Order: sequence, then structure tokens, then C-alpha cells
Amino acid sequence: MKELSILLSKEKFNFKFKQYEGSIFNAFIDNETVKYNITKNSTIKEFGITHIKDDMLYIPQLDIYIDLKNI
Repeated sequence: MKELSILLSKEKFNFKFKQYEGSIFNAFIDNETVKYNITKNSTIKEFGITHIKDDMLYIPQLDIYIDLKNI
């Protein structure tokens, strides 16, 4: 299992939902299944399961794909 934390900023990622700016996306990756939570100020705001396809990680709340090769 691999862990990944990403700071969600508007400068780095082009997303349209302002309430997630400054949040941290924490992912726990096991093969292509990803369990995640989104935290802001140490409080969990969202959690769930998503997927990886073609080295792209999908974040459903933001409706974006993140290229894992560039992180």
C-alpha cells in the first residue's frame, strides 16, 4: 500500500470548487483502488473510494484527474 498527500491549490490544479482550496487530499493506494479523505484544518471534509486509470488519479469531488507521473 502506498500513501500520497496532495495540497489542493488553484495555482497547481485547475478546479472550480473554491471550498476545497487549501485542503489536503490524502490517498491510500492499493493496486488501482484508492481510499481517500480530504481534510481542511485537521478536519475530514470528504472521504471515499476512487480509482487510477492510465496513471491518472480521479478526485470525484473536484471532477479532476491528476497525473501521478508529475507529482
